Amino acid sequence: MGQNQNQPKQSFLRRIFGDPISETTDKEWPELRGAWSGRQIERPDIEGSVTSVRPMSMFNRWRYPDAYATTNPLGGIQLNRSLIEKEKQDVNDVLIHEMTHAGQGGGGFLRKLFNPSIDENAAINAEAMRKVRKGNIELRTP
Repeated sequence: MGQNQNQPKQSFLRRIFGDPISETTDKEWPELRGAWSGRQIERPDIEGSVTSVRPMSMFNRWRYPDAYATTNPLGGIQLNRSLIEKEKQDVNDVLIHEMTHAGQGGGGFLRKLFNPSIDENAAINAEAMRKVRKGNIELRTP
């Protein structure tokens, strides 16, 4: 039997490994679960491409000290929690950006070698075009 038409397409690795956020990450960074759940609803077209969502390893933080997150060719997203929190970045925006890269697949990594701005611009635009209000609404009484 095939997948239900209304369900988003999931990568083969995602179907094997299941939920992209581990129990350990859930316990250590509970806010990430809420952010991930919201982004799954917001972007069902690409959330199935994500195989894992976890904090960056020490090696990746050393290798990419200024990156809020990275995405690997298999759809794994690694978030630099300390930098995100230090610079007060919206983890929802970071997730949308990296989910876009995961949705670009392995071809995105090859394209990055020849023309890095194409896929990066798509991710920046996805982040910028999120249909959410940021900040507080000023309520006025009549």
